[in-house]
Amino acid sequence: MNILVVTAHDDPQAFVAALHNTALGVLERAEHKVEVTELYAQNFNPIASDIDFEVKSVSHANYMFEQQRTVNTGGNFSPDIKTEMDKISRADLIIIHFPLWWGNMPAVLKGWFDRVFAMGFAWGAENRYRNGLLRGKRALVTVTTGDPMSYYTSEGMHKASVEQHLYGLLHGTLAFCGMDVLKPVIIANTTAASRDELEVGTKRYQEFLGSVDTNTTYIYKHS
Repeated sequence: MNILVVTAHDDPQAFVAALHNTALGVLERAEHKVEVTELYAQNFNPIASDIDFEVKSVSHANYMFEQQRTVNTGGNFSPDIKTEMDKISRADLIIIHFPLWWGNMPAVLKGWFDRVFAMGFAWGAENRYRNGLLRGKRALVTVTTGDPMSYYTSEGMHKASVEQHLYGLLHGTLAFCGMDVLKPVIIANTTAASRDELEVGTKRYQEFLGSVDTNTTYIYKHS
């Protein structure tokens, strides 16, 4: 299976980085073909602007319409976007690692979606959800939280689950573009966890990834 591993964390010593390395080890030992996007290490630019298109329209068009125009005319996106699009095109599964910041993904990851999941490439006016342009691909979100899981309940501090916090990503982005979305892997309380507790989380993730090619615990399934 072709797998793209996308990771968004600024600290190579952080637990998210350990999960990233764990994923690479498990997947490569299973002889999957793995490609990697490390957004901070690549200094990925998260800001969508007109420099994303080698040829710009005369008028100041909506950014997404500029994406669609570029696809329709066979034009070129900037090299950093094109590189990421090629990785996505080759991938059967995209695994996304990040810490929950302000109840959502880090800004650099949001910018990756803004620029790379382009209109005409990942979705279109008539190509959303079941008809999304990335249909047939699978997505797995692996997220860490500083707070314990008890905080992410209707009675807890945050009054919502982690999946509810990530609704915009899981439903409004991944499922929107036609991807089949696996139930997220959530490793909580990483701020206060002991080394032994983190090792338990890592081992659980290793076991999960060992059968990721046959896992059918979807929260959104189109096909």
